[in-house]
Amino acid sequence: MVLQSKANAARRTKGTIMARTNIYKYEAGSRRLDGWFQPENAERFDEATRWDGQDLVSILTNDGDDHETLYRTAEGKWVLHRWSQWEGNGDTYEFIEAAQARIWLLTCHHDDAVEEHFGALPDEAGPGVSDSRPVP
Repeated sequence: MVLQSKANAARRTKGTIMARTNIYKYEAGSRRLDGWFQPENAERFDEATRWDGQDLVSILTNDGDDHETLYRTAEGKWVLHRWSQWEGNGDTYEFIEAAQARIWLLTCHHDDAVEEHFGALPDEAGPGVSDSRPVP
């Protein structure tokens, strides 16, 4: 079994091994366990990228080495996974609020997921438009 990060643990369920990914909260130089989820049971959304002439660059990080993936857990929580292609930089997972997840999904052009989880998108959004929900 390949572990995605040190935060993973394994447990047996009906004869199969399920990976559990721990989520930590970092505060004042320390970390504490904030929860966990099973990525294989979650809905996964990949970041959008753009070609900069040399590399595919994350629209979110504006970097070719730092990336993000968003998960919606089986219980409806939103988890942001950040990782880097740089050796020695570890993966992080954190719970985020639904409003942050909505902006993440909109930024990465996952409009179908926004409509499924947050309702229909208006034809327009921005300054002076009546939709009061935040947009990037």
